[in-house]
Amino acid sequence: MLFRYLSSLLLFPLLAGCAIGVPQNRQEFVTMYKDAKIFGKAEHFTINRPAKAVTADVKAFAQKCLNVRVVDPPNYALKETGGSTTFRPKVETAGKEMTTLSLQEEYNDHQMSGAPVEGLYTLVAEMRPAGKGRTELDIYHARRGKIADPLKQWAEGDKCACPSLNRGW
Repeated sequence: MLFRYLSSLLLFPLLAGCAIGVPQNRQEFVTMYKDAKIFGKAEHFTINRPAKAVTADVKAFAQKCLNVRVVDPPNYALKETGGSTTFRPKVETAGKEMTTLSLQEEYNDHQMSGAPVEGLYTLVAEMRPAGKGRTELDIYHARRGKIADPLKQWAEGDKCACPSLNRGW
């Protein structure tokens, strides 16, 4: 009897964790990732460039590097089935001075149950003027450093190569 009680106490947090829904919009994603202790990562930078220049370069990065569909073959050694990932970046204004980049991913060309129509949110960047030709850049991501690191480089004006978005990262 004691064993059943203890095991149910141990399983409850796991089951409760599964009941947490996925973010349905950009703001829900940012709210979930803001403290970055459990779900992912939040990074905050000040870029020594005007917000208009940063925004233009982030928009170019999104179009060139993130607006893609990647097909991965099966990897029998790792017991992966392969499949496709469609990346959907969206740059938009939010409020008077903030511009955002949201990245959604759809797997194998079909919507996942409970996910937003255009796919799961995996990264959000927020850019706003910080005075004297500087820009604040906040990046929230589900451990997508492979995307966040080159995004920061593009925001700083260094148009590095696009990251590989194949699985296995």
